[in-house]
Amino acid sequence: MEKYSVLILGGGYGGINAYYGIRDKSHVAIIDSKRNSVYHGKSRDIGMNIPASIMESIKKVDIEEPYVQTDRHEYYPEKLVISTGCNRESQIEFMSKSHLYNNMYLGSKNEYDDYILIQYILKLNKAGIHAGYSGNFLSFLGKEVKIKVRKFLALSGVPLSPDADFLLPECSPNIFGNYINVDKNLMVNENTYAIGDALDWNAKCGELSMRQGAFAGRHMSGKVHDFKPVFITILDNLKGTGIRIKSTEPWNSGIASAHIGREYSLMAGFLMHYYGFRNGNMGFLQYF
Repeated sequence: MEKYSVLILGGGYGGINAYYGIRDKSHVAIIDSKRNSVYHGKSRDIGMNIPASIMESIKKVDIEEPYVQTDRHEYYPEKLVISTGCNRESQIEFMSKSHLYNNMYLGSKNEYDDYILIQYILKLNKAGIHAGYSGNFLSFLGKEVKIKVRKFLALSGVPLSPDADFLLPECSPNIFGNYINVDKNLMVNENTYAIGDALDWNAKCGELSMRQGAFAGRHMSGKVHDFKPVFITILDNLKGTGIRIKSTEPWNSGIASAHIGREYSLMAGFLMHYYGFRNGNMGFLQYF
């Protein structure tokens, strides 16, 4: 069996970008139970092929060895990147019941998932299902963000209430029993990295996972040090207006900004096509 220099567990946003960030890809592979991943655009989803994929199901992982057992083989890579995400099946089930939410108010069990919930509510309203929002307006990202998100929802015609009729469930760790702690270089130990929603970080989003993956790939290639986390997302009301949010508040760095405008709706559309064309590769966007 081929000896792998790097095995990446999970072909989502973070795993794909870790692969792209590694300089020498000759003995690098991504293990995932699927051949394809999905970029969740604001208006529709985009399919992405997982590069260098081994389509197997992960059964056991030893972070210290490192060692990986799948439903078909055993692997002893030199380096391991854990990008197994979190289990969002309960959230997907919640979103499949949109017919229940007309004239109802939706909240999140975990406020860190509110950016997902708000975009879902905007999508429901675009489809003619008049759902309202109950929550803290992404206050964990800073005071300015909270004020601007509230204004954006008002501009978008989303009703507000202090009480929720339905709560978006939390996600839970995949494969591992708990979320994973890392150092400033996203390393668990000298042989293992962990990135994306598998981390023991409250704030989670796809763009952050991409940045972490790109950093991990470049770090093991000797190019960068000390990951600097930043939460960046765009919410699009699908009516021509968006809000771009950028914050380091969850990591006590004190940067928080939010801007509303038509250009951010256009930017959301651009990103959907960009990641579709580049098969999930963040590329130069990691520097912004």
